[in-house]
Amino acid sequence: MRTSILLALLMMAGICFAQPTQPADYGLKAFSIPDKQLGTINFYVSASGIDSTKPLLLALDGSGHFPLATLIRLKKQMLVYNSFDNDVLQLADRFHVVFISKPGVPFCDTVDIDADSVHFGDIAERLKPSAEYTRRAGLYWRSEAASRVINYLCKKIPVNKQQVVVYGYSEGGQVVPRLAVINKRVTHCASIVGAGLNQLYDWLTAQRVLAAKGEITHREAQRRIDSLMAVFADIYRHPAATDKEWEGHSYLRWGSYCTTVPMDQLTQLTIPVFMAVGSDDKNSPIYGLDYVPLEFLRLGKQNLTYKVYPTDHFFNEVKLVNGKEEVVNHKQEMIDDLLKWLEK
Repeated sequence: MRTSILLALLMMAGICFAQPTQPADYGLKAFSIPDKQLGTINFYVSASGIDSTKPLLLALDGSGHFPLATLIRLKKQMLVYNSFDNDVLQLADRFHVVFISKPGVPFCDTVDIDADSVHFGDIAERLKPSAEYTRRAGLYWRSEAASRVINYLCKKIPVNKQQVVVYGYSEGGQVVPRLAVINKRVTHCASIVGAGLNQLYDWLTAQRVLAAKGEITHREAQRRIDSLMAVFADIYRHPAATDKEWEGHSYLRWGSYCTTVPMDQLTQLTIPVFMAVGSDDKNSPIYGLDYVPLEFLRLGKQNLTYKVYPTDHFFNEVKLVNGKEEVVNHKQEMIDDLLKWLEK
């Protein structure tokens, strides 16, 4: 889907006209950890109150090789797209807020587009992934790097260790369950529009839904599923391959996220877990997420707070009002629910 980037940025509250391109422009302080196994880990902490004791809130963004800030130079204007969650950054008065760059990706990069408007696909085509990103990007790097950042900050700045919160959005929501399993400093795990079952399963259920709605025949759905299964078989045969790609991501990326299933890690946790899900989310379909609370019930676990919103991947709800479509955003409602959960 080629959604207008202008609309998408407005939905994510990530559009800026003053062109902030440096960490300090966002009130962030840059840090770096050299690691023999993972390479250089670049991360950024809210500077306000950094010498005060506050809880830690580490936020992991979604998929792709986007920098945390991308300067987009169009014909008549310049825009800045932020891949990090601006709503979380607004909580810097209450938390040490932390963001991490992807491996081999700078804090900010620039895209020149000789047009009046732009789509996400146009940016991705011009921001080619670095060799470092292609070699390392996956569940293992993101979770291990985040774990090292937590350990570093708990030693270097005054952290209220009663609340070390990991918050993952989209792909980040698939990372935080593993992160919470491997790092025992984590006290709260929040997966936002992430995943429950194997992410590849979403591609299969999408075809079944199309057939059930009558948009394609059941025979066509099966033909597509057979084709997808052939691709998935190849991914599982070469789960570490960086020279093979499907749907814009390397086999390494797919192999890492689809070998370890989020629900298996979520059910290992005894700390509080918060999951926010959009019932109209096409990116992270609810069909594979609804199984998580059912599994918690089966296991007799009571540490899950599972919130469903009538929204898409960006917490937008489309309503018909007097025959016209109106968009209602529920992101602040979700943030408020998150904060209430943390206060329990």
